[in-house]
Amino acid sequence: MYTFSVELPDIFGAQSPKGNYADMTTKGYELSVAYKDRFDWNNSPFNWSVKATLADYRSTIDRYENKAGLLQTDRYQTDRYYEGQRLGEIWGYVTQGLFQNQAEIDAAPTQKVIKSSNSGIIYPGDVRFADLNGDGVIDYGTNTINSHGDKTIIGNYEPRYIYSFNINMDWKNVYFSTFFQGVGKQNWYPSNESIFWGQYNRPYNNLPEWHLNNYWTEDNPNGYFPRYAGYNESIKATAQTRYLQNIAYIRMKNIQIGYNFPKSVTSKLKISSLRAGLSGENLWTWSPLYKKTKDLDVGNLMKSDPDISDSNSGDGFNYPVMKSISFNLSIGL
Repeated sequence: MYTFSVELPDIFGAQSPKGNYADMTTKGYELSVAYKDRFDWNNSPFNWSVKATLADYRSTIDRYENKAGLLQTDRYQTDRYYEGQRLGEIWGYVTQGLFQNQAEIDAAPTQKVIKSSNSGIIYPGDVRFADLNGDGVIDYGTNTINSHGDKTIIGNYEPRYIYSFNINMDWKNVYFSTFFQGVGKQNWYPSNESIFWGQYNRPYNNLPEWHLNNYWTEDNPNGYFPRYAGYNESIKATAQTRYLQNIAYIRMKNIQIGYNFPKSVTSKLKISSLRAGLSGENLWTWSPLYKKTKDLDVGNLMKSDPDISDSNSGDGFNYPVMKSISFNLSIGL
């Protein structure tokens, strides 16, 4: 595993060199099932087939030079691991909703990790974290595997249960096929610069339409987002369960329907074959993320779609997968 080496003293004067300083074990499986059949329908043969695939894997760090057991300071940091870690772990806080009034704030544990204002003061409408270790303070301890305060593993950004299936049918010169592909389980937490946060990142950013009337106010206490405040570090820089996104999805990658003209037609045209059809690419996608927003193409997040080579830090800044419908005509001479 190619990573940075152990931290060197500052007097060294340079960044630690990269090298193979870790051992990792990956276990998984791939399954493929196919079935074909044929029967007569209206005195003509009806052919159909279906094929499905399923793959899954989990990677575990067996060895890494991290004697102090330091945890990642960034949820997607790739140069700090610990023995026994599942690759892709997202550490964060358990959110208990939003503070509704000052009385709830006064009665809650001291929230050292919240930074929703320059003054550091907590206001009604700010996020409320759970005191998991019961010490009366919300913090991350020494940010090590043995002392992580109220941080816990809240998700995993590695794709799980990667699947696909396709169906093919033909009858009386008419053919039909479709192909679906997807991921059964995967988490994503938007980075600081993600358009997911809109003006919660910077007040001069674009305002996503789905943010409107979807944030906390006294008249809207059940808003999804906290009170409106730019540079809100308590959500965009603090991974937590409330804004952890489920980016499992299913996408119709391709669908085709067409007609093979019979010999009675092709012989008159003096050609060997003639086929006409319609084809659609990426016409439909569903994901739990789309219950909140469709501003982001789910396939662009964390490289979950194998047809996308670069997801630009996992925030979907590249172009979305394009939908297309095309007419095709195949002539055999």
